[in-house]
Amino acid sequence: MSELAGLLIGVVLTLFIFSYLLGDNPLYKLAVHILVGMSAAYAAIVAVDQVLLPIYRQLQADTSQATSLRWLVPAIFAVLLILKRLPAIGWLGNSTIALLVGVGAAVALTGAVSGTLIPQIEAFGRLDGGVGQQIAIAFFTAVTLLSFQFIGRKNEEGEWSQPVWFKGLTHLGRGVLMITFGALFAGVLNTGIILLSERIAYFLNEFWQLLT
Repeated sequence: MSELAGLLIGVVLTLFIFSYLLGDNPLYKLAVHILVGMSAAYAAIVAVDQVLLPIYRQLQADTSQATSLRWLVPAIFAVLLILKRLPAIGWLGNSTIALLVGVGAAVALTGAVSGTLIPQIEAFGRLDGGVGQQIAIAFFTAVTLLSFQFIGRKNEEGEWSQPVWFKGLTHLGRGVLMITFGALFAGVLNTGIILLSERIAYFLNEFWQLLT
């Protein structure tokens, strides 16, 4: 009976999630709220069990050890972040936010440079896949990056304007972005349909096994 109830709940929640293909609706929002709530609760339990409790046990065992004292820094930053909820002294948590944003931006920038730009430059130097292909990749990468730049100057009438050649390159870069996002969206939609068919096949197979 419990297995049947679990299958029925799984079918209902799966249909709720995939109902988003027909548009945003309350059933989809309910399923998302359940997913987010359970994920947050699970993350909180894991954080308490694997992070906070080991720190507490270590501090309780011997607070004079260097391994125990090193937890003071993240603990202070965590307390300062919690103080953001208090308007009067919320500014004390700005340092924690600045640290998180700075480290996150540095990690993202390092990943983009080491994982995207440098491999493309190295591949262009080796001419892997043909000269024309590498030149096209380098060109479209450059115009895509230029689409995020706002270079120009004021004309005689005081209006902000850009050179015609730069406008053309930025429009081309935005076109590359639109094609890329369109392909990604099509891939996500295709993956969703495949997952839906696999889930339906899984539930039908489980129901058949229960009935037989």
